Amino acid sequence: MFGTVAPEAQDLLLRFHAKLESMVKSPGNISFRRYRAFRNAERESAEPSRFLDGELLERFLDVDVALQAEICEGLGPSVEDMRNIVETLKRMH
Repeated sequence: MFGTVAPEAQDLLLRFHAKLESMVKSPGNISFRRYRAFRNAERESAEPSRFLDGELLERFLDVDVALQAEICEGLGPSVEDMRNIVETLKRMH
């Protein structure tokens, strides 16, 4: 699904996404940036730019509470607030 993120939520979600990337293991230990890199016959990009991976965001709900707290540290919203944000995004598709 492709969507546009409200400007007031972009910074928070991009910072949240970056913390998730560094703290949550991906299947096959391939970085999410590399997995989502763009490539076709004419152009190739090493990693996506300003891209939020819904699959990665939803993985936040699967990790234990201690890791959720570590991920949320310094972001502003509480762990419960971030869970609610992710749940809301999850229901969009």
